[in-house]
Amino acid sequence: MRGASAWLILALLLACRSGGSSSSGSSDGPSTYVDTLRMGESLYTALRKKGVAPKYILELSRSLKRLVNLRKVMPGGTYAFSCDSTGAIVWFRYMPDLETELVAERIGDKLEVHRRKLPSERVERILAGAIGSSLYDAVLAAGGTPRLVWKFVDIFRWDIDFHTETRSGDRFALVWEEYRRDGRTVREGKILAATYIGKVGEFWAVYYKDPRGREDYYDLEGRSLRKMFLRSPLKYRRISSRFSRRRLHPILRRYIPHWGVDYAAPPGTPVYATADGVVLFRGYRGPNGNMVILRHGNGYRTYYLHLSGFAQGIRRGRKVRQGQVIGYVGATGLATGPHLDYRVRKDGRFLNPLNLEASRALSLPKRYMMGFRAVRDRYTMELKEALREEMVVHGKDLDSVSGSSGPFLR
Repeated sequence: MRGASAWLILALLLACRSGGSSSSGSSDGPSTYVDTLRMGESLYTALRKKGVAPKYILELSRSLKRLVNLRKVMPGGTYAFSCDSTGAIVWFRYMPDLETELVAERIGDKLEVHRRKLPSERVERILAGAIGSSLYDAVLAAGGTPRLVWKFVDIFRWDIDFHTETRSGDRFALVWEEYRRDGRTVREGKILAATYIGKVGEFWAVYYKDPRGREDYYDLEGRSLRKMFLRSPLKYRRISSRFSRRRLHPILRRYIPHWGVDYAAPPGTPVYATADGVVLFRGYRGPNGNMVILRHGNGYRTYYLHLSGFAQGIRRGRKVRQGQVIGYVGATGLATGPHLDYRVRKDGRFLNPLNLEASRALSLPKRYMMGFRAVRDRYTMELKEALREEMVVHGKDLDSVSGSSGPFLR
């Protein structure tokens, strides 16, 4: 079978490059086929076109049942198989992606199946850029992907609200891992280090896995980036009204305190719990409309008002995790349009959510700091160099980085 496997690799490469199918064998010997699934074609119909009898396709389908549904495979996957003179499948291989191979081999009168991870090469890539219209556009223009944008935003979500706090001219850089096979990207891995420097401040993140196997993103001092509260309870929004002790109410037309921040967003936009907690209230309450109140540690409570509805499972007494969807933006109660009124209260007193300084998660133990510093120093040097090169290319001076007061200019 090793010879067949070696031949298969070459045949798959040729088939992928040519975009067509290939077959070998004669009427009195084994027949081997290599092809790629086309749009609108299932693996079942593809095998039928190759002349495989339904009973043998059914046998294969039953064997692969725990690994894949042959009727639901996606186009673009490469497959290969060999049949003996009776038409029975001798072996079958299917590549749903460049990293995985599903294998069925006839042993006796049965097809034995298993999943195999294909070898790939790990490489590190780096990019740097400046904000123009948005972080999303800037990362893509620098050679990144949409998925890379979401990972970057997720890393800094405790410190930066990328929908309201980014400014044109802010700069960023990141190093990430990528897995390749046969010169093609198989999978985009994790971000290994990143920085954002702008009006909002200077932020660094370094991925580190300690000897215990615990992994997280840390700042340059080895403090976890995770904090008690997220910067914002939702995505895709703008601030339409801020925390104020004396605001002219848009409907009542009189001055009253506004104890929260209003985020305008399309109806149905998911609303997230900004911290781990327990549901204290879930229901309709007069001018506040549909509302969720969460109780957190250290005397904190958070309020989410004017929701159109609640996420499944959200009820009094239920524990929720930071970042969990608890409801959806609406305009219930006394509201001029769809928005979320988000409030934070500590020990009975309302606080401005935008000024909230929540406690950070634990730092790395001192015994792991030497290993962390080695990783940190390597990546910060690479990121600084990438930023310098990007600014030189665009004719910018190092001092033009808005808000830079940290280690970048040292």
